[in-house]
Formats: sequence, C-alpha cells, structure tokens
Amino acid sequence: MEMMSSSMERDDEMNMESLNDFLPTGLQGFVIRRGVMGEYSEVVLPLIPKVLTALYRDVTKKVIMFRDREQYNKIVKSLLLNFKQLALHIASEAKLLNIDLAVISMIFTKNVYNVAIIYREDKITAMSYGNQNVNAVTIIISDRNVDPEEAAQLCFNFLKNHAKKYYKRFSKILQLSSIHLIILDTDNKNVIRVKLREEYGKGASLTIPINTPLWDAESLPDRLREDIVALIIEPLNSHAQYAPKGVIIIGPPGVGKSVTAEAIAKGLNKKIVRINPGIYRSMWYGMTEKTLISIFSTLRNRKDLIVLIDDADFLINRFNAIHEAFIAEMNIWLNILQERQRPLVVMTTNTPEILDPAMLRPGRLDISIFVGYPDRKMRRKIISNLCKMYSVKISDELLEDVVSRTRWFNAAELDSVVRIAASKGKSVITQEALEWALRKIRVSESERRVIQENIESYIAKMSNIVIQYVPKEHEI
Repeated sequence: MEMMSSSMERDDEMNMESLNDFLPTGLQGFVIRRGVMGEYSEVVLPLIPKVLTALYRDVTKKVIMFRDREQYNKIVKSLLLNFKQLALHIASEAKLLNIDLAVISMIFTKNVYNVAIIYREDKITAMSYGNQNVNAVTIIISDRNVDPEEAAQLCFNFLKNHAKKYYKRFSKILQLSSIHLIILDTDNKNVIRVKLREEYGKGASLTIPINTPLWDAESLPDRLREDIVALIIEPLNSHAQYAPKGVIIIGPPGVGKSVTAEAIAKGLNKKIVRINPGIYRSMWYGMTEKTLISIFSTLRNRKDLIVLIDDADFLINRFNAIHEAFIAEMNIWLNILQERQRPLVVMTTNTPEILDPAMLRPGRLDISIFVGYPDRKMRRKIISNLCKMYSVKISDELLEDVVSRTRWFNAAELDSVVRIAASKGKSVITQEALEWALRKIRVSESERRVIQENIESYIAKMSNIVIQYVPKEHEI
C-alpha cells in the first residue's frame, strides 16, 4: 500500500469529470480524483456487488477481505484509477436504494483520493424551498478501521477545497447523511480461513476464530506450574529438538483443563485455535476427512498458534468405533498428530479410557497432564482471585471458612459459590450469604473420592511423560 500511495501522490493535479451523460434520467453527478481517470476494469467488478449489498442491507460498517496483499493492492490500485465505474454502479441502484444524494469517497492513509457526488436535482431543489426531505448517504471506502465521523469530515473538507460551489449547496444535507464505512483489508488476523474444494457445486470456505488466551501460569497450582514451565514452555520457547509436539490434559469436569491449556498458550506467547467436530464433520461421504486435512494444511506453518481440541472424547478408540466413518476420521487425526510441521496440539478430556492409545505415542501427544480436585491452598487462591475479579469483599476469617467447607469442589463450583454469595450479600460475602450459597450447591464427596482414585490408577498405566496435580485426600 505504501508503494501504491507514493505513486498516486506523484500526480496531485485534481481532475473533475461530469457523469451526467452516463447517469439514469433525473440524476446528475461528477467525480473528482487525482491524475488521469480510467473508464473500466474487470478487476473492480467483484468488489461492486459487495458494496451494493452493504447499502441494501443498511450496513454501517463492512469489512471486505482479500486473500493476500498482492490481490489487495491490485484491486485497490484499479479502484483508485477506475473510481467512476463504482460511482456509476451505485448511481444505477439509487432509485431502488431510495438515495437522493450520495457522496462516495476513497480515503487511504487518511488521504482523500477520489470523491464522487450523485444527486437527484428535483429533490435537492425541492428541499431548498423546504418542501421535501432528502435521503443522503456518505459512502467511505478506506484501508483501515477509521472513525466514520472523522473520515466523513475529511471527505467534506476535500469537497470544500475542490468543489466549493457544490459543497455550499450540499453542506447542510451532508452533515445529516448516514455514513457507510467499507474497509478493504487482507485476511482478518483474528480468523483462519480454510478453502474447501467440493467435488460438485461451488467451492466453500470455512472461518475459524483465533482466540487470545486469558489465563496465565500464575493461575495454576505451584507444582503444576513448575512442571509445565520446565517440560513444555521453556523447551518450546527455546526451540529445543526435544520439545513436545502435543499435550493431553486429563481430569474431571470443572477442574481447570481449559485454563491450563490457555496458560500454556500464554506462556508460549501464542494464540489459540479451537477445533471441534462441529467445525469439520460433514454428512457427505469423505468430506469430514477432506475438511480436516484442509484445516491442518492451512495451519501447518502457523508458528503463532496452538491448536486446542477441547473435550476430545469424540476421538474414541478405533476398536470401539461402531461406524467406519469414525475409524477414517481417527486415522486422519493420527496422521495429523504424526506430522512434524504443525503447531502444538493440546487436547482435553474427561474420559481418557475411551481414547485411542495410539494417540499417546511419542511425537503425537508426548505429555499427559492430570488435574484433580483442588487442595486447600489452591481453593484459597481460586476464591481470592474470584473475589478480586468480581470486586467482592470477604473477610480473612470467612475466606478460611469457605475453603474448609468446599472440600471436593471443583473450580467451576467455587466460582458459583462466590457469585451466589455475592448476589445475596450485595457484593459482600457475609456468613448468612455463604450459608445460603452452600445450600444451593452440593457435591458427593464419596463419588469425587472415587474419581480422584481412578485418576491415580490411570496415571500408573501411562507410558508417556506425566505431569500431575492430583492432591491426596488429606491435602483436600
């Protein structure tokens, strides 16, 4: 864009061209632009329906994405040169859009390059006598997320300097016009776009959000944090050959498996892409596997991301699968996990016994992290952090009471206790509010004791590297 801008700035001569000979009956208009004006370009054509769609849907801000910087530069350069083409297409739809006055402008790097005005003479004249209202719109095409009001003012100042007669006539109307901002950009940095090729019909694309991790390693229990830093974060940050390629986090619901995954991402200074079956599974034969392959082909060289498969219980053991589609899907996952050129994959699961053991081989999911129910120290830390997060007041004495009375509670249940008690006590946790909250949430200690014992027995069966935070009963 910088190169393109500099080439435009070499010719600062403003040219005005009337559009009256090309406009539908009843409309008048003109274009002002820097340098020589083009007539027509096929490159601009794909952009025009997207702009018109935004106007028909009355969208005040629309982002139009291009696959790469080369395509973006080509279209923007062509649009700057053939701006009249866009103005005429908008004019042809003016009647259907119920537009009486349209100002169309291109603003790049906060410089106004082109301005077109299309207007209905009879409506403007009638308004000057106070006989009729005018529907006016300002359409701004820009290269960045500018403030609409600021961009519109740049456009109006441009008219004031280069078309003073028209500015005086339209200035009052323009100040009341609705503003439509069209932003041109390369692919959104906060999404992954995956192109899908279908055997029949038109090709499709898939958009997967990129998330910023909210939790860091300080949110974890001390002994869990130390092992994660030593075995995962430091080797990966130093690009060590022995760094893990995959991690699976195992534990009952609500104990912080997703928080642990986010803490790993934060420690690596990476963002998160979440993959689940709803994203890639298809009813059509073979499309599930093709979509999954396409997703990881797109992600293969993304060093700034980790892939999180939350609740990976759908990746069942192939020998327990009841349909060949699950076997085919599982084989694709095993091949993906075996690839060396891929981002770190982190999975979480509540039921490790149903997962295919082939996933846990070295080079796939090298490290297993087991997370159990929090001990007294961790519960105290969780409750204190929650009170700070929700701006809730609690005395030290009452904090210890909450800790002692929430044995075998998971982190999600502790969150509920704090929120319920805070609601009852109006942002202050009192003894009465605490009693009321604890009556609302009950857990089965015997059941959770069995779950914790099962985790310990499963750890003994693991053949890969194990990191564990599974407190003993006396610690809880």
